[in-house]
Amino acid sequence: MVSKVKRIIRVFPRRTSYTPDDPYVFIGEPIMTELLPPHDEIHITCTFTWDMDYCEKLKSDWEWQTNEEVKLGGPAYLSSAENFTPGLYVKDGIIFTSRGCNNYCKWCGVRKIEGLLKELPVYPGNIIQDNNFLQTSRKHKEDVFEMLKQQRKIEFKGGLETDLIDNHFIAGLQSIGVKKIKSLWLACDTDSQLPRFKKAVEKLHKAGFNQNKIYCYSLIGHNMEKEEIRNREIFNAGALPFSQLERDFTRQKAQYSKEWNHFERVWQRPAAMKAHMKTVVS
Repeated sequence: MVSKVKRIIRVFPRRTSYTPDDPYVFIGEPIMTELLPPHDEIHITCTFTWDMDYCEKLKSDWEWQTNEEVKLGGPAYLSSAENFTPGLYVKDGIIFTSRGCNNYCKWCGVRKIEGLLKELPVYPGNIIQDNNFLQTSRKHKEDVFEMLKQQRKIEFKGGLETDLIDNHFIAGLQSIGVKKIKSLWLACDTDSQLPRFKKAVEKLHKAGFNQNKIYCYSLIGHNMEKEEIRNREIFNAGALPFSQLERDFTRQKAQYSKEWNHFERVWQRPAAMKAHMKTVVS
């Protein structure tokens, strides 16, 4: 779905599973101007700070090739993200029903970029990418649940705050149907969050969700021994860890050793972590 207001060419530094795939999307360097679709604007989207240098080069190259002004922005540039247009900067099916978050976690840039939580119109989609969906109002959640009843392979991927997984949310999930929900993503980034995380997972298990549907973002990169223990506890609680090495907000991507990169890969792949857990037990 291309913006109905303007025909916007969107340029991305690389293709990911979230990149839109309509004819107005281009990856990397510009093509011949004659081959571009009719358009009103050209936008380059930069998500990660370590892509900023490349995206600035792309801006220059696209301006030179097309002789047009090119707008450069995105999360890396702390661009305003107050609203959401389906299909514009993420592919159809991925939606934000809210922006922002009322928490201020030191390792997270959401509040810095998007500010306090703001509810948005609910568009059809099966992947809920809200940064803190559970902070939205009861009425908003119910509107989202109602929309999701018409969807398949539903995923809550933004990270569900474990403290806020309450009976209302559980009932909403059950009203959609457990079989229609592909994955629920929680977060447990510190040892102090483990008790609350385990209670949340227990509630989800009782509601009919097994381990293969419950994932958990797990921040790593400081103490491998302690983070190994935390990931094992997440796994043993009945969820699948998804470890992420901490990145700062500079133009240089943090460099980690081969050991750290291997550790991250093991704790991102269900088959690898299940095999790893068997060696731990034996």
